[in-house]
Amino acid sequence: MTTTRERIVTEAMRLFAAQGFRGTTVGEIEQAAGLAPRAGGLYKHFRSKEDVLEAAIERRVSEIAEFDPAIEMLPLGDPRAELLLVGRWGLTELAAEMPLMKVVQKDGDRFPELVAKVRERIIARGHRQGVAIVTRILGETLDDRQIEALVSVALGALVGYRIEETMFGPRPVGEEDFLEAWVELLMAYAARAEAAPTAVTSEAG
Repeated sequence: MTTTRERIVTEAMRLFAAQGFRGTTVGEIEQAAGLAPRAGGLYKHFRSKEDVLEAAIERRVSEIAEFDPAIEMLPLGDPRAELLLVGRWGLTELAAEMPLMKVVQKDGDRFPELVAKVRERIIARGHRQGVAIVTRILGETLDDRQIEALVSVALGALVGYRIEETMFGPRPVGEEDFLEAWVELLMAYAARAEAAPTAVTSEAG
């Protein structure tokens, strides 16, 4: 069951993303969360709007952390199927992350400490998770430098897909077709690295 605190965070992020942090009032958040507007309901759970935003970041960090045990449980043996599964998960998680990213984009200049927290605890952590996943799936084919490069490209493609969709509406290519091409590109890089590791490493530098 969703608690009042969770509803406040969810509705606040929806409003922050649509209207901006500055443009959203406490009363609007309370009303959206099913509380009497301007009656002080938000302050029973949070000290301020900034506190709500920080709670949203912490919630996102917790959601990402839940995937860590799943990395160790990935069934090895079919890299294409495994990467497809990871790509689907990535797009799903990025969709959930878009409201927070909109807030950072619109109001990040007001909260440099929170932006730094998002960068380290969400963006950098996502990259580290990607490295762990690719190492587990393709570690016998790629060296550490190649894995870092491949993860940067792979995450960039997933993020770009979601950002373009968020900004401009449905993409001309559906998710499944996109993911199929995404997996094939990753596998092609891995195959090329395995066939000519020196050449790929040299070009990466």
